[in-house]
Amino acid sequence: NLAPGLRATDVALRTISEALTKAACLTLGLEAQELQAEYRPALTRAGRDGLEAEIYIYDTLPGGAGFVRRVADLGISVFESALKILESCPDKCDRSCYRCLRSYKNKFEHDLLDRYVGASLLRFLIHGTYPNLDPARLAASTELLFQDLRRQNFEEVTIERNRPFTLAGFGTVIAPIYVTRADNSEFIICIQGPLTPGVPPDDALRNLKESCPSIVLLSDEMVVRRNLPKATSRLISRIIG
Repeated sequence: NLAPGLRATDVALRTISEALTKAACLTLGLEAQELQAEYRPALTRAGRDGLEAEIYIYDTLPGGAGFVRRVADLGISVFESALKILESCPDKCDRSCYRCLRSYKNKFEHDLLDRYVGASLLRFLIHGTYPNLDPARLAASTELLFQDLRRQNFEEVTIERNRPFTLAGFGTVIAPIYVTRADNSEFIICIQGPLTPGVPPDDALRNLKESCPSIVLLSDEMVVRRNLPKATSRLISRIIG
């Protein structure tokens, strides 16, 4: 979902825009400031629905220097190079840094650069893989949320991590965060990707949510990372009622 106006949309498209121009400049031997990219919803009905977007690259020199035509000739390889930039930060940064995406020219967009979100979308575009976040990033965000929930010290509420959960007809699934109340009510909490709202991160949890939507509670990974108290309070209102 790349609906216009959503922060996740801006993060994903701004990140990919920066990765594409960096990949193109490295491949063509250009200075970083010689190419720029912007994005917008596609000027179609699907664009209004968040199903199509456009990223366009342009020369920054007055009158143009023809570099963008050379970028077009690179074809799919420029997307593959951009994905490598996003997945292979030398410093293994949390979202972005000067070793991968940040530069002086994009200093006003640093907060919108998130290589994990951008990579999940690029992998989907190139390889058709489901746009999940990197497993290590997903696990770290889940642990962050788990620890914050534990700090609330709920009375008569038990919170566990990576607990097997068995339900008739579904077999056993691993609950990333498992919550039980004194009245034996059960909840499974998991992280949803910013680009896939309402969708759990794996097939087993997706199937469980389709059949038992009240059991599976989702928390947006971007909210967990950027506004943890908000993510936690939303879940508390669902758990405590």
